[in-house]
Amino acid sequence: MAMNGLEKITDKILSEAQATADRILEDAQAECERINAEYAARAEGIRESISAEAEKGGMEYVSRVKFSAATAKRNLLLQTKSELIDGVFDGALEGTRALELEKYNELLIGLLSAALMEQLEAEDLSRKLYGEEDAMSPEKYEVLLNQRDRDRCGKAVVEGTKKHLAGKVSASRLELLTLSDQVVAIDGGLILRYGSVESNCSLSLLFAQLRESLEAEVARTLFDVKA
Repeated sequence: MAMNGLEKITDKILSEAQATADRILEDAQAECERINAEYAARAEGIRESISAEAEKGGMEYVSRVKFSAATAKRNLLLQTKSELIDGVFDGALEGTRALELEKYNELLIGLLSAALMEQLEAEDLSRKLYGEEDAMSPEKYEVLLNQRDRDRCGKAVVEGTKKHLAGKVSASRLELLTLSDQVVAIDGGLILRYGSVESNCSLSLLFAQLRESLEAEVARTLFDVKA
């Protein structure tokens, strides 16, 4: 659920980035044409200045000039495309951090619910396999947020998660879910700590994972290229 929400945000940012990408690529292409013209003029000047005896060596230099022009064009386009893709995901991350509070809370509740359920399922499986009842039961599940999020929505996220999972998780286990007094240096999202283990649900990590799966699709959308 949480990842679907992130993908919707990314799709929105991507659609808004399309017009910008088209404009920037058009500027880059114009720059490539300027590079072509500049190197072509330089090559023509070399042709006219060389004597017949030096023609072979001169033409080799012309070839090197043309190769340099092609390399400059390729590097310019690659850099432009890379910057645009970076912009899409950076924009999606910033767009998520800037969500209105209610929607941001929903996202954090989804992230926390998924992380807690994953941990509880792992504990249940371990109990079935190894019977380690005490060893697999932490004293509490701590929710760590950055200072901004802790101050404005920390308690609401913890209580909202408990409400969301009521009926799916026993009340005794949900009582162990608490808001930590500690704050962490993350750009958004949260960290769930249980004992000595932490589940990192920070936005930077989530968008890095999202980029791995979506970057090829973003490139196809922006530049109409094959993966």
